[in-house]
Amino acid sequence: MNILFIVPPEKHYIESYVTKKLDKRREFRQKLGILYVAGYLKKFGGHNPEIIDSLADGLNKDDLREIIKKKKPDIVGFSVLTFNLLDCLDVARIIRDVSPITKICFGGYHPTIYPKETLNFPEVDFIVFGEGEITFNELINLIAKKCVEDLDTKLSSIEGLGWKNNKNGLTIINPARKAVANLDELAMPAHDLIDLKKYTVVLANDAKVASIQTSRGCPSKCTFCDIRLTRYRYRSAENVLSEIKYLRSRGINEFFIIDDTFTINRKRIFKLCNLIIDENLGIKFKISSRIDRVDNEMLNILKKAGCYRIHYGIESGSQRLLDYLEKGITLEQIRLAINNTKKAGIEVFAYLMIGIPTETVDDIKKTMDLVLELKPAHVNYSICTPFPKTVLYERSLVQGSSSEDYWLQFAIKPSADFKIRTLNENISSEELRNLQDRALRSFYSSPYIILREIIKTRSLKQLYTKFKIGIRLLMPRAN
Repeated sequence: MNILFIVPPEKHYIESYVTKKLDKRREFRQKLGILYVAGYLKKFGGHNPEIIDSLADGLNKDDLREIIKKKKPDIVGFSVLTFNLLDCLDVARIIRDVSPITKICFGGYHPTIYPKETLNFPEVDFIVFGEGEITFNELINLIAKKCVEDLDTKLSSIEGLGWKNNKNGLTIINPARKAVANLDELAMPAHDLIDLKKYTVVLANDAKVASIQTSRGCPSKCTFCDIRLTRYRYRSAENVLSEIKYLRSRGINEFFIIDDTFTINRKRIFKLCNLIIDENLGIKFKISSRIDRVDNEMLNILKKAGCYRIHYGIESGSQRLLDYLEKGITLEQIRLAINNTKKAGIEVFAYLMIGIPTETVDDIKKTMDLVLELKPAHVNYSICTPFPKTVLYERSLVQGSSSEDYWLQFAIKPSADFKIRTLNENISSEELRNLQDRALRSFYSSPYIILREIIKTRSLKQLYTKFKIGIRLLMPRAN
C-alpha cells in the first residue's frame, strides 16, 4: 500500500491579523497531526507511509507533480486548515491530473468543522473529521484489502469518515468517533519519517527544535478559541519522557510543548519535571500556560527541569475586555504570575489582542501600558479575529455584527481574494493595523529590550537574525 502525506507549499495561505512574519525562511515546525497519524499507521496497521513536507523541503507545485508521477501513491492524505484550504486543493488537482486513480483524503480541523462542504469538492474522495489516527487506519486497511464487493457498507461502518457513494456519488458523513480517552494508547509520532534538522522556530535558543504535544483539549471558556470547553486528556509523564528521550537520541536538545495549556494537571507536571531532572537530560523547553495555572512551586520545578520560556495569553490590559472574552482572570493575577515567572528565571512571552468588540483606543493604550509595566521578554500583538465556529464568531452572526456567514461561504467556494474581517465597531481595520505596528514598536524599540537582547546574544549568526527581526518589526507596514 503506497501511502503519502503531503504538506503543500503556501501560495494562497490566508493571512490573519497576527504580528507581521519575522523570518519565515527560518521557521518550520513539524506537522504533528500528520506525524501522529503516520505513527499509528506504522504501529497498528503495519503500513509504511511517506511524508512530503513542501515547506521544510522547499518544494513547489512542479516538484510535487514529478513526485506524484514517480511514486503513483494509492492514497494521499492532507492535514487541512481553513487557512491552507486553497493550497491543499491546488495540490489535490495536480494529483487528479497526474494520477487519477489515487485516492485523496482531507483530514484536520477544516473538514471537522465543515465536513459536507469539504467532501463536496470533486478533488476529495474521503474526509476524516475529529481525531484521525484510528479512522484513517481503518480506511487504509479497508482499501488495502481491495474490497470491491459491498464496499459502501464497509465504508459506512467507519466512524469519523466522510465518503462518496460508489454507485450514485452522494456524499455521506458517518457518525462521529469519540475522542481517544487514553492518549498513551496512541502510537508515538513518526519522527523517523522526517529530517529533524530542517525544523526550528525563530526565537529558539537551539538550531534544532522539536515540537511535542502532551495533551489534547482545553477546559477554559475563552470566546475567541476554537477548542474552548473541550474534553481535556493527557499523556502520562512516562509516555512523554519516552518521546523526549527518543528525540534526544536524535540530537534534539530543545522542545516546544505545543499544548494549549501545559500546566492544567499539576501532579503530572511535577512528575514529568522530576523524571527529566532525575534522567539528567540537559534539555531546554518552552510551554504555554494560563496565568492562573502556575504558582511559585510549579515555576521553580519547571525551571529546574529546563523550562526557559512560558507563553501566556494575557490578551488585554482592560478588565472589562478580559471579562468580555471570558478569560476568567484578573489584572492582578496577570501581574502576579508574570512577576513570579520572571523571578523564577523563566522568560515570559506575552500574547496580546487588540480590536476586541467594544474596545476603544483608550483600552488599547491600557494594554500597551500594561506590557511596558510587566516587561516580558517577547510580545505578540494580534488583531482580534472571529475564527469559524468560535463563540465570538457565532455571537457576531446573531447580533448582526457580520451580515453573512462568510467563513461558511469560503468553505463552499474558497477564493484567493478572501480577506479576514474584524469586528470592532469603533476602530477601522486599517487603524487597527497601524495600532498593532505602534504597539510592537513601543515595546521593541525600548532601550531596555534592545540592550537585553544584545546581552543575550550568543553568536554573530544569532545577532544577525535578531537584527533582521528587529528591522521587520520596527519598519512601517508596506501598503
